[in-house]
Amino acid sequence: MSKSFFLSDVHLAGEKPKKEIIKEKKLLEFLEMVRHEGSKLFILGDFFDFWFDYKTVIFSKYFKILNKLRELIEHGVEIHFFGGNHDWWVSQNGFLAKEIGMIIHPEPEFINIDSNKFFIAHGDGLAKSDWGYRSILRPILRSNFFMTLFSIFPAEWAFSIATMISSGSKLYTENRDLDFENEYKEYAEKMIDKGADYVIIGHLHIIMDEYLDAGRYINIGDFYKLFTYGEYHNNTFSIKRFVTGDNENGK
Repeated sequence: MSKSFFLSDVHLAGEKPKKEIIKEKKLLEFLEMVRHEGSKLFILGDFFDFWFDYKTVIFSKYFKILNKLRELIEHGVEIHFFGGNHDWWVSQNGFLAKEIGMIIHPEPEFINIDSNKFFIAHGDGLAKSDWGYRSILRPILRSNFFMTLFSIFPAEWAFSIATMISSGSKLYTENRDLDFENEYKEYAEKMIDKGADYVIIGHLHIIMDEYLDAGRYINIGDFYKLFTYGEYHNNTFSIKRFVTGDNENGK
């Protein structure tokens, strides 16, 4: 059986130029590994620090990575994209679907891989204690009115606004407490009760791997600071850290 890879929270274009160059290089090397070893790549959201499906604008900051993703698909790798809180505005009829060839999942979903059932989600808004995001910010960001309003902004303005919001969002996620994490376990248990063998989530920027009743809850960390990813092969799921020869990550 070929491998399925899982990646979350890359936050492309979300750091200062020097760190962004290092991250982009590592990501390109990771994607090359997937091209040679994998049949599926699941992107669990916040891949971009900001994405909006404009009709005529594609941000040049993403050019190399988008080309590489297209190369994977042409090579036969199936790429599934689950939007996160930074890139939820990826459309099933937009650039990533039509021009790159990704399979876009607007919501969390159960997916069968080999003989196992996976529940896959980015993970934003799952914790009840995250009431500010769940009750106020998330409904606003996902409303048709807001998306229409945002679409008329010049793309450069929109990118700048999103960058300012993004900094606060990542800091908020990093300062979560233990109760917040426990709510994710409780959510995973509910999905396992519904038949999931694996619950795979990102968003928290931490690694978690626990057996819960008849299933397994895994948070795969991030490709932003930890440079971790998930790999499923021969009915075995493992979390790995991507390290290149120059070992320039983690600084």
